[in-house]
Amino acid sequence: MRNEAMLKDFMELVTTDAVSGQEDKVADILVKKLEALGFTVTRDDAGPKLGGNCGNVIGIREGELDGALLFSSHMDRMPNGFGIKPVEKDGVLYSDGTTILAADDLAGVCGILESFRQAIASGKPLPRLEVVFTVQEEPGVWGSRADVLDTSVFQAKMGYVFDATGDVGRFVVKGPGRYTIDVELTGKPAHAGADPEKGIDAAKAMGEMLFTLKTGRLDFETVSNFPIVHGITARNSVCDSAGFKGEARSRDPEKLEKYMKYFDEHCRKIAAERNVGIEIVTELSYPPLNITEDEPVLLLAKAACEKLGLTFNPEAGGGGMDANNLTGRGIRCIGCGCGYAKNHTRDEYLVLEEFFKLGQLGTTLIELFAQQCKAK
Repeated sequence: MRNEAMLKDFMELVTTDAVSGQEDKVADILVKKLEALGFTVTRDDAGPKLGGNCGNVIGIREGELDGALLFSSHMDRMPNGFGIKPVEKDGVLYSDGTTILAADDLAGVCGILESFRQAIASGKPLPRLEVVFTVQEEPGVWGSRADVLDTSVFQAKMGYVFDATGDVGRFVVKGPGRYTIDVELTGKPAHAGADPEKGIDAAKAMGEMLFTLKTGRLDFETVSNFPIVHGITARNSVCDSAGFKGEARSRDPEKLEKYMKYFDEHCRKIAAERNVGIEIVTELSYPPLNITEDEPVLLLAKAACEKLGLTFNPEAGGGGMDANNLTGRGIRCIGCGCGYAKNHTRDEYLVLEEFFKLGQLGTTLIELFAQQCKAK
């Protein structure tokens, strides 16, 4: 059954231009929609912290029951998301082929709004409902970072992040943690024709590091990749400055830390052998996500699928999301399939039948959670 309210929300939001760091127009719309549903809405200072024009949108609706449940999606989209013109064909939404569709993650945003609408319209006693619509998720899950988002404003101990590919009923319960890695090497310049032996070649040291470094698929849950390199451009000078950038990911926190230790030792050893100065800067973008099958957040999702007749499909994912950061801060979260695929490309599409189910899923999660709560 078509849900015209969800479709209207989606059309409004995807045709509102936005990109990571410039989410303010989308945020303005969402603030009004949440306030109309009885939420107290605030915007935090994530924008100034991250160099953007908008903070995370945080909504709280106090309930008649003693529990709290959190929902989350992100407001930003990939860069090719201006001037989106949605086209419906055979029950599927596409862009007109010149842009992304931005179903990632505005489908998730709309699913949350509809979940709240239906739950509130039921007139039944509800728990405290909490939502955070984050900024700058696409560049590296920045909006929900520990130094950006203050999770003390939430009371929920578990939540649902509507931000995953696949059918409704797919849940991302495991995902890698990620370190970004930047390496700068300093050699010694010399004229490449007259005095090459007087120089120290930073580029050669960099090449040796990368050639002998363990990269790619390291095991079934650990990978690394270093695609960005730079050096001086003068042909007639021994390279005195070079560097490379990349990342490491693993669903196992111990494996991730082990690789980072190996990386540091490997590069410093070669730098010492080549008499090259080295600076290594690393940052944990987000921690691994590991939700076990007996955790309440997943058991509730399974019960909701059973009630709706959906296929329950918990899976491991290959990327990070706000669920990683929120879970790392003590709010156990899982990612939820929203009905879209081929996100981040001009071939992105949204299956409307699945999209409409997303509102039903969220409503059912709230309903079943409410049944576990006591009156205040």
